[in-house]
Amino acid sequence: MITRTRIAIFIKIVVSVALVWALMRAVGAGDAFARMLDLRPEWLSVAIVLGLAQTGIGVLRWRAVLFAIDAPMAWPLLFRIAYIGAFFNQTLPSSVGGDAVRGYLAYRAGAGLGPAVNGVLLDRIATVLALAVLVAVMTPFGAAALDQGEWFARAAWLVLALALGGIIAMMALDRLPPALRRFRLIAGLSVLAGDARRVFLRPVHTVSVMFWSILGHVNLSTMIFVLATGLGVEVTFADCLLLFPPVLLAQTLPISLAGWGVREGVMVALFALAGVSGQSALAISILYGFVMILVSLPGSLFWLAAGGKTIKEAEAFSDR
Repeated sequence: MITRTRIAIFIKIVVSVALVWALMRAVGAGDAFARMLDLRPEWLSVAIVLGLAQTGIGVLRWRAVLFAIDAPMAWPLLFRIAYIGAFFNQTLPSSVGGDAVRGYLAYRAGAGLGPAVNGVLLDRIATVLALAVLVAVMTPFGAAALDQGEWFARAAWLVLALALGGIIAMMALDRLPPALRRFRLIAGLSVLAGDARRVFLRPVHTVSVMFWSILGHVNLSTMIFVLATGLGVEVTFADCLLLFPPVLLAQTLPISLAGWGVREGVMVALFALAGVSGQSALAISILYGFVMILVSLPGSLFWLAAGGKTIKEAEAFSDR
């Protein structure tokens, strides 16, 4: 029997394949793959090290969020759960992503339902805010050198304003009329609002969460710069800091498998502003995707050690 879950997965696979195929036709599949083969091994090694470091940075960011909402968990446990989440995000065509898996495993490890869900949600929200902040900060230094840099700068400030506005609105959700709070969803949003204020309005927690969030984006942007350098592509580190975070934002759209296709399309479009050819941008993006899959594979060992039954259980958890 074909379920909606399987249909959704099938649609995501089709979208990813179609987008990558269209890009390869547009920029030349042979040229893109030829560029990938030009990558020097030493630069690939550096990219892999940066990819491995990203999981550690993500754990420290999530840990900072959990501390802010008074739901701390031990580092080794968070590390295992985060790695399993990364494995789901990068490799498995499941109806649940790594965030749902992280939330479920945190809940199963003893965190309450609210802290498990809110910790993951606020962790994700913090990464989006940090992305908007990083691009806005870099815009005055790099946008002027880009083709059509003026519209890029306006878009960067608009995204930052929307992100801040969304967080402010979220922090006010517990101010809704009491009559509405009898509904389970509204009651949950009220708890989320309080947790959000702890993360974003308490300086000691805000600085910690935002530091690890921004560092994560800088680390991934550095990986792009390393891959570009290994391919001999002329692009500056500042360009990567400015242009790659929006790619990360775009790939979170739930319309493709692990962001494949969407990431490549946005990468080609944005890096063209810095004079990077479509073949080179596509090659860098595909190599980035392969590196992230490679560094996530240890998560499969943690998953198997946990019983390997996470998918169906996480699906049930995400439906709560």
